[in-house]
Amino acid sequence: MKNYKKGILTLTILSAMSLMAADDKTIYVNTFDDEDGENTSKCSLREAVTAASTHKSYGGCATGQTYTTVTNVIQLEAGEYKLNKELQPLTAIVIQGKAPVDYSRPDVLTNAYPAQTDLKTVINGQGKSRIINTTSTDKPSLALNNLLLKDGYSSTLGGALYLGGATTLTNVSIQNAKAQVGGAIYLNDVSSSLTITSGNYQQNDAVQGSIFAMTCSDNLIDTTRNVTVESASFLNNGSANSQSAFSFCGQPTASFTANTITNNSVNLNTGSLIQFSSKTPQGKTYLSKTSSLTLLSNTIVSNSAWATLLYNSFGTKVLSNNILAFNGAGKSCRYADGDVADVKTTNFGLTNNALVLTAGDDQCDLPTEVVKAIKDTTLDLSGVAFSTVLSTLQNPSEYTSYMYMYFPKDNGTKTDLVDTASMACSARDQRGVSRTASINSTGQTETSNTCDIGATEVLRLTAGNLTAVNQSIVTILGGYQKQYDTFKSLIENKDTNPDFLPYYRAQEMTYDNNLKYTKSDQKYRTVFVDPFATNLPDETVLANGGREIKHLSTDNYDVTVSKLGTGKLDANNQFLGKDDANLRCEWDANLKKILVYRVDDAVTPTGDYEFCSYTLTLKNSNPVKSSSAYVVTNFINIDPIANDVSYTIQHGGSQKIDVNLLENANDDGDGLTSALVTKPNKSKFYLDESGQDLAIRITSVPDPVSVTADRSGPCPGDDKKLTCYGGKIHIQLKNTLDPFGYKFKYVVYDADSLVSNEATVTLNNTDSSPSSVRESGGGSFEWFSIFGLFGLLGLRLRKQKMG
Repeated sequence: MKNYKKGILTLTILSAMSLMAADDKTIYVNTFDDEDGENTSKCSLREAVTAASTHKSYGGCATGQTYTTVTNVIQLEAGEYKLNKELQPLTAIVIQGKAPVDYSRPDVLTNAYPAQTDLKTVINGQGKSRIINTTSTDKPSLALNNLLLKDGYSSTLGGALYLGGATTLTNVSIQNAKAQVGGAIYLNDVSSSLTITSGNYQQNDAVQGSIFAMTCSDNLIDTTRNVTVESASFLNNGSANSQSAFSFCGQPTASFTANTITNNSVNLNTGSLIQFSSKTPQGKTYLSKTSSLTLLSNTIVSNSAWATLLYNSFGTKVLSNNILAFNGAGKSCRYADGDVADVKTTNFGLTNNALVLTAGDDQCDLPTEVVKAIKDTTLDLSGVAFSTVLSTLQNPSEYTSYMYMYFPKDNGTKTDLVDTASMACSARDQRGVSRTASINSTGQTETSNTCDIGATEVLRLTAGNLTAVNQSIVTILGGYQKQYDTFKSLIENKDTNPDFLPYYRAQEMTYDNNLKYTKSDQKYRTVFVDPFATNLPDETVLANGGREIKHLSTDNYDVTVSKLGTGKLDANNQFLGKDDANLRCEWDANLKKILVYRVDDAVTPTGDYEFCSYTLTLKNSNPVKSSSAYVVTNFINIDPIANDVSYTIQHGGSQKIDVNLLENANDDGDGLTSALVTKPNKSKFYLDESGQDLAIRITSVPDPVSVTADRSGPCPGDDKKLTCYGGKIHIQLKNTLDPFGYKFKYVVYDADSLVSNEATVTLNNTDSSPSSVRESGGGSFEWFSIFGLFGLLGLRLRKQKMG
């Protein structure tokens, strides 16, 4: 699934916002009117672009970033901005719409806050002009986020965007843009490049490149540029008069990943949807031989074209895990230079695609040798009905990340697009959902979740092996407490945006629960394992062919756990070992985690692991849907903790200070010794052979300080040549008139001989200020300095006598 830690990232960003507010240089637009300097009380989008370009205030807009090397950010509100003419940035800018999120509920795809919504901000060219033109002298870069651009128009190039620099479009949709060339986008000049991530591009039209087109050469040299298109939908673009939708020329490096391209139109006699060839029916296109096109995990169906993909030997083409079929009476792949059957070199690489290989309509026309070579790795859809492999077109909704798309059908047949045994698809499908899980289930009859062909993935409940080691319970609780305090503070802060409060309250409750039940349910050296964090959930098919993810939670799944023992995995990834009577594996309903622990205090032998198995079962599923895997753990000894401490020494007194340093140390990181069956009264600290504590080692002490103890003896383990102390520690200054304070350092050993961090003991003298405290190791230097002063004084007196 999508990253479930997204909520924590959001928290980090939101928490930082209050700290940044005082230095916020964002230019905020606060009117929908297309003003241009006439109203100094309001900041329009056009005025914001001018202020951002000049790095000076303009109209009612603030200066923004004063340094010309820093990119200005323009923030829009929810609503529609109607333009009377195109915007012309002169320097790099970022324009972002109102964030399309709802913090009152979790997202249906990620199950994390906030929920995604449809786009909230529109920029409308009103059919009068382009939206943005960046072809000025400096050809600035442009980043657009969370925007719908509609009704852009140009009589020449680029109906919505006429681009001269590097451009990034993130969650941007372009609708109903028209031009002669480049209906939605035109890339001009060698400095232009394009990155598209997410969005719907529809009803855009042009004679050449209804979606985008580009210059072919600059200064008599093929134009080199990068074009990256990922997780977007393109539909209903073009018309019977269009000659192409995606028009490539020059020397592009282009990649399309996890996109849906459907219901687009070009001329049925001469038009190509994706034009990637040096020749077309209209003539030469100047495509460089060193160009490249990569299509990975796309769904390209139901288009109307003479050629859905027009190619020849110019440029490298690599297609993997795409469905390129069901494209009507034309060819889904057409060779631009005529009969391709006997062509030896097409620079065409194909792996694990769904194509029609039989001659006729919708065929992917390939050389005979290529067809033979790819036969075993290609799903041939010749004679297969569309409705048997794909759902109907799904309209934008929260279940589709607000994009158009199809879902593959899982019929359990050889012509399915589902679980092709390939792992070479895109890492995430068009919705952003993780596609695959490792093949590591304990279930002998389970089928692993592998790549589906096309832009979307059918999720099958898949449990994977979970590997973990016990961590310090002190660190765990401290982390929970910090998160709880952070969210509590945000909730109580009167300046907190109320939109975020539902999310903050949910997080506060989560960490409060974690604190409460981790304290009460912990054992000794407990391994806490979340079986929902990294596995794949199941998906329910809706009546309209869409999908609803059954999120991994106790609301949807039962969790069962069983102990296996100690050992390792064999060559077939199956447990090989023996039972361990002291190992425990339990499901904790309070924490919603698997708890793995031992009732003795043994650590895991080198090379071995402790194994449990767990099973996730979808509730109310018929037939039953479940998946099993291993929990693989190691148990280690957690370092004890020594804490800094301060004591006060009375100046002029001769009595010793008797302290118990172990009161300032603990071995709580391992957890509750009371949970041990074999040693319920296990000491926290090292005991010598007589059963007395001998756990303290003084690592450094200044010369003016005397440190003794009730008892002393060899330290444990590898430190046996060093001296350790037990009982009361006696501290005394050697010179009772010494006015200074001092510091010395110590460590402690736990019952298993593991040494702690080094901590500091500060001795504050009643005759000195805290700033006069001497560090350990520096005492001799201080006394040397005093004697040095006397020496200098004597030398001075001798010089005076000699004078």
